[in-house]
Amino acid sequence: MRVLNHILVIEDDAESAESLSDVLSVDGFDVTTTGCVHEALQVLGKQRFGLILSDRRLPDGLIEDRLQELLVASAKTPVIVVTGYSDLQTAIDAFRQGVSDYVIKPIIPEDLIATARRIIDRRILERLFQKAHALAARLQATAEAVILVLDFDGQVIHINRFLTELTGWSQEELIGENWLEKCVFPQDLQRVAQHLETTARLGASRGFTNQVRCKNGEIRDIRWSNSKLQDDNGRGQYILSIGIDVSDLSEANQRVVRAERLAAIGETVAALAHESRNAIQRIKAASEVLAMNVHGHADSEEEVTAVQRAAEDLSTMLENVRSYAAPIQTELQRVDLREVWRQAWEDLKSEREDRDVKLKELTSNCEHLVEVDASRMTQVFRNLFLNALEATEGPVQIEIRCDCDGDHVCLSVSDNGPGLNEEQATHLFEPFYTTKPTGTGLGMPICQRIVEAHGGSIQALEQASGACIQVRVPRETAAAATRSRDFALS
Repeated sequence: MRVLNHILVIEDDAESAESLSDVLSVDGFDVTTTGCVHEALQVLGKQRFGLILSDRRLPDGLIEDRLQELLVASAKTPVIVVTGYSDLQTAIDAFRQGVSDYVIKPIIPEDLIATARRIIDRRILERLFQKAHALAARLQATAEAVILVLDFDGQVIHINRFLTELTGWSQEELIGENWLEKCVFPQDLQRVAQHLETTARLGASRGFTNQVRCKNGEIRDIRWSNSKLQDDNGRGQYILSIGIDVSDLSEANQRVVRAERLAAIGETVAALAHESRNAIQRIKAASEVLAMNVHGHADSEEEVTAVQRAAEDLSTMLENVRSYAAPIQTELQRVDLREVWRQAWEDLKSEREDRDVKLKELTSNCEHLVEVDASRMTQVFRNLFLNALEATEGPVQIEIRCDCDGDHVCLSVSDNGPGLNEEQATHLFEPFYTTKPTGTGLGMPICQRIVEAHGGSIQALEQASGACIQVRVPRETAAAATRSRDFALS
């Protein structure tokens, strides 16, 4: 701020220039004097000043005629005009052109010092404000935190760049819109509205988390701290919400809970399977003997068949639960995904007999080579194909589309069946959720665990008719990539 304490005096009368310099220097200002505008412009080309003090009449013209040159050369440094010859209209014209103040001779030192100090202090405050504003802008631009300003009705007043990057919503798409209607899911509406009302009433609320809807439909978990912004009279105007994206933490917690639950299920099923295996085998053996004894009796044969089917279903269910709860161990090898799904299709040959079934492959020109456990991935495709066969009546057409996505291969398996309703799509990967009379509801959750064990993802996609499941797997797993790097370095 030292430069703001430096004053340039433009005065062609040497005695007056010395007098002004003495008055200003006594009060602690650094003073440089010139005799005309031309000299002043040369000095301004070399250094900056906090204030320019100029006589009105100078050898190279009236100051108001040269004022714009001074303002441009000095980067709009404030100018005080000193004159003994002036009228009201002249002063008004000077102020309109950009003069900061007008001092009439004879000069009263105290008044001149007060005027100069007032203008320079204002410049200091402006500089501080600009720095604070620039710092706040940089913090908003670089901080990995959501900054959201709402009015008390939930209308968006301001958002920062991180919020747009995180959610995909642009400034134009959000500002002026209602935040609750645009970005909050129905199940969270009441709770979020209560927190905003609490903030408006008490001045602050913090520590609550809700899901935010992104532009592409994805979900982000945001933890909020809210405070009420007030005007100079203490009246609340807006709500400032600072949010931290905790989606990764939420997902990690869910994985821990899921792993603990799977471990518990695994232990229970292992004990249950151990105790039940012999009993199921006895049921099967006894029913086979009973079937021979009742041969020829249609009603009895039907009952025995029902018992055998129930025993088989129980055995299958125990095996499915055990498979779901067991840790996924993968034996990776480089394979062509086309061979994997074609093997799965061949495995279902008996399911396709006597049915009008077609598998249509819509593959791109990209490479289909991936680093996966072929047996596990065959299980995934077998399950997807079987679901399509069981859900579709009449002629069945299954399409598998393959696209490249950078380091990933993206596969979409769709059918011409009835498709998934909203409830089914929501619960598709939940364990034990099923719409089949004899299903265990573990087929799709097992597929999800297998795909995620490869570092990929699986999801249901919306389409006009039929069901569509998208599987996305990396070309190389993390372990394979590490091996490649180690080989390259050796």
